[in-house]
Amino acid sequence: MLALLLALAAPATAEPPPAPPSAPPPAPAPPDTTEFVPGLFRSYSAVPGLVTAGQPQESLFVRLQESGYRTIVDLRPPGELRGLDEPRAARAARLRYVNVPITGATLGDRDFARVRKLLRDPKRRPLVIHCATGNRVGATLIPFLILDQGRTPEEAMAIAERGGLRSEPMRQKALDYVRREAAKRDR
Repeated sequence: MLALLLALAAPATAEPPPAPPSAPPPAPAPPDTTEFVPGLFRSYSAVPGLVTAGQPQESLFVRLQESGYRTIVDLRPPGELRGLDEPRAARAARLRYVNVPITGATLGDRDFARVRKLLRDPKRRPLVIHCATGNRVGATLIPFLILDQGRTPEEAMAIAERGGLRSEPMRQKALDYVRREAAKRDR
């Protein structure tokens, strides 16, 4: 008890004691998610055959196809600037191109259902699903991970955030969709 009182009474500027020499080294940093597919912005994979990413550069399409990828799923609306003709670049690389145009304002149940259907289709894998930064991709992954992959909401959130999800409103839309779909299953 006296030791506790003395510790509490110590000045706030006191240096913490040095770590004992036998302390284990710090854990290594998690792998850089931009390196899952080198050169593909914010690329990440938590599901075999499925890579999430930000906007691919045109030079990557041929490399993706040569690496065995089959499909590009683009969540950006056609009017959103990309700096390339993505459907043409995908076709030139012999990749399937699917556009599911989503914005934070338009994201809804049909979008979640369509993305889930695409992600469940083994004929489309391996695939890359992307938007500009990974934010929309992360939101659309949540229902797939929970409803189709059996992940917990906590696991799904961690994966979505690692893939780029930052928008709380989109996260909430995804969770609301999951609740509605789960309620349908329980009937």
